[in-house]
Amino acid sequence: MKPNKEDRQFVDALARGLAILECLSRVQKPLGNGEIARLVTLPPSTVSRLTYTLTELGYLRRSELGRTYELTPKNLTLGYPLLAGMELRDRLRPHLKSISERTGHTVALAIRDGLHMCFVDVAQGADPNAIRLATGGRLRMSVSAAGIATLAAMPERKRWSLLNRLRSELQQRGESGEQFEQALQACFRLGYAVVRNVWQEGIGGISVPIQWKETLAALTMPIPTVVVSKHDMYHELAPVLLAAAEEIGRARIEPVE
Repeated sequence: MKPNKEDRQFVDALARGLAILECLSRVQKPLGNGEIARLVTLPPSTVSRLTYTLTELGYLRRSELGRTYELTPKNLTLGYPLLAGMELRDRLRPHLKSISERTGHTVALAIRDGLHMCFVDVAQGADPNAIRLATGGRLRMSVSAAGIATLAAMPERKRWSLLNRLRSELQQRGESGEQFEQALQACFRLGYAVVRNVWQEGIGGISVPIQWKETLAALTMPIPTVVVSKHDMYHELAPVLLAAAEEIGRARIEPVE
């Protein structure tokens, strides 16, 4: 289905660039600008500019003859996180269901998406007060237990780079980063993250980072803070998540000196 030409939100240049990547993916062989132009029905001059840009970005490379283009392995980075998340989701689903049934609370698998955490699978809690999450939903890392747990489990160099971006985001939004910093430091000490009433009043969360193959993710439980005390979060619910994480593959958190 082609977009409405009156749709001002639609970016033609992006759509054309993606069309070239899809075209090369389908034919599975190097193509010249003329062949690409014919297959995607675009002017050769437009295709020439797009293939040049995609080559500069690393998504295309010139073939050995230099007159045709082919896809590079960088394109795999676009789909790998999704595939890894789906594979991990299948592995964790029985654990999510078991924890949810045991505690009555919602439990989710979360994976980082930029400066957000994305809930790739959710087991809804049966308790009337349980917080409901939507599969595919996203929450900012700086206000979520899953985000803090994931950040704490990252290699130091990568962690500090992302931490600076999160601090900058908080500053741009005019938000205090005090609770975020406190929760992160506590996560280094405890090995799991706990937040209360940061993202929204009445909602908190507990999260343990997990590592499966090369995928870093978080096992997380949103908590209704109106009815669940801080004591219960630390002493009753966190141990349940920690035990599950040990079975799945708990991510190591290096203490900060």
